Amino acid sequence: MTDTGAERVARRRRVRRERVAASIVLAVVVLVPLLGFFVGPITLKVYDAGHRVHAVCTVTSAHSSAESSHSLKGIGSSTSQIVFETSDCGTLVLQRGVTRDNEDDLAETVVSGERYEFDVGAGSFAVQSFLNTIRQAVYVKSFEPA
Repeated sequence: MTDTGAERVARRRRVRRERVAASIVLAVVVLVPLLGFFVGPITLKVYDAGHRVHAVCTVTSAHSSAESSHSLKGIGSSTSQIVFETSDCGTLVLQRGVTRDNEDDLAETVVSGERYEFDVGAGSFAVQSFLNTIRQAVYVKSFEPA
């Protein structure tokens, strides 16, 4: 049995539709997560650098900590930081100006239950609940009693 011209055209259209659908699925399943993983953090950092907000939050606890990093070759470093747990802003992290020498003193100056004003990137603060969910720090530049 031979195909008619109409059957060939219909088959080509079906194949084309299936290819388009497969391309869309590939983009959603592979490309979107890759872009979110690599491009998203860079874009958020750049946006935060130019857009700052002053958030007033109630601190429930503050403690000194060290963030560690290492390369594939095993070379690494650690950065001193203060981790603020807040009841209304999630977890916030201060690294700027924090050293091994002053990290404990800075953390001890924070009074639990008091409100503090944090200088934080607008983009990070807007998505802070999502960032806290994926255990990504929301970094602040500075803090002071409100």
